[in-house]
Amino acid sequence: MNDDEQLLRELGAAVRDAARVPDSFLAAGRAAFAWRNVDAELASLTLDAEPAATRAEPASLWAFTFAAREIAIEVEVAEDALLGQIVPPRPGRVELRTGDGTTRATEVDEVGWFAFRPLPTGMFRLYFQTPDGSQVLTEWVSL
Repeated sequence: MNDDEQLLRELGAAVRDAARVPDSFLAAGRAAFAWRNVDAELASLTLDAEPAATRAEPASLWAFTFAAREIAIEVEVAEDALLGQIVPPRPGRVELRTGDGTTRATEVDEVGWFAFRPLPTGMFRLYFQTPDGSQVLTEWVSL
C-alpha cells in the first residue's frame, strides 16, 4: 500500500468519525424537541366509557373525553378507526402521537370531526391546534 492509499483511508476514517453524533447530543436534542409544545394546554381524561359486551356480540365502541379549559376532545374507538370531535366545533389540525415517537396528522373539519385510520396500537396522545394558534395536548392513553 502506498502513502496516497494510506492517506485516503485515514481521511475516510476521520470523516466517518466526524459524522457520528454523540449520544449526549442526541439525548439533548430529543429533550429539547419534547418541549416544543410547552405552551399547549393539557387536556385531562374526564370520561372513560369502556364498551359493554353481551354474550351475542362483542362491544364495538369505546368512548372517552378529554377536557381542557375551553374545549373538549371526544374520542370513539371503532373497530378500524379512532374517531373524534372537537367541542365546541372548530377547524384545526390534530396530530396523533404514539409512544414510539411516530406522528400522524389530519385536518379537523368545520364541524369539529376528525378520524385516524388505521386504529393506533399502544400508547398515544392527541395534539390539537387551531388556525389562531390555540393548542391542546391530551394525556397519554393506551388501547
